[in-house]
Amino acid sequence: MQQLTLRVIKWIALFILLALALLCYSMGTMSGFIALIVVGLLFEAAFWLFGARLISRKKPNQQTSQTS
Repeated sequence: MQQLTLRVIKWIALFILLALALLCYSMGTMSGFIALIVVGLLFEAAFWLFGARLISRKKPNQQTSQTS
């Protein structure tokens, strides 16, 4: 149960990162403030880095076994 909770929290954090990136992009393009676009880029980079780690991570109780 605790592992499920941690996984859900990580997915929520990824969604928040993506939402913040989109918010910064839209505010930066509307106001012309370059720093907001840069912050949006940083949030998007964090989304892709942490999202790839979360998706590609193997479950610890899955073991690969070879049968002959």
